[in-house]
Amino acid sequence: MNDDAAVLIEVFVAMREHGPVREQLPARSLGDNRYELLASPGLALNLARGDVVELCDPHAPATVLQRGGNFCIQVYADALAPQDVAALEAQVAKQLHGSLDGRYQGNLALTVPASAGMDGICQVFDAFTASTGVQWYFANIYRNIDDPGDETLLDWWQ
Repeated sequence: MNDDAAVLIEVFVAMREHGPVREQLPARSLGDNRYELLASPGLALNLARGDVVELCDPHAPATVLQRGGNFCIQVYADALAPQDVAALEAQVAKQLHGSLDGRYQGNLALTVPASAGMDGICQVFDAFTASTGVQWYFANIYRNIDDPGDETLLDWWQ
């Protein structure tokens, strides 16, 4: 993939009082409203870099047509020390072969290949939480993204 093929798409995140919230993500157009995501989102759920998605309704989440084999990990904090972000980015790259795809203030979006394994992912990110007190979340593993209490797994990585 070359950068010339990249476009910015808007994916639906949620409906709020003043209208829909959308997130811009880099993607590669595949035609017919289908796109391959080039980065994991920082807000949207159920998506990760490499996924092929279809955008049909601007007021509904993107439809995942094919999983790209990556976990999206999201971190939300008011602020993060630059050295904590750098240490996490280095650990994710070295131990998990993943990447930091996006950062906005204390919020991070990371991509980790499923081949890294759940145990390895939890080890790296739990160490991050232990040192910073900041929680992390798998953003694309739950079936019902509209109900945070429903922890039914998609199991796409199995």
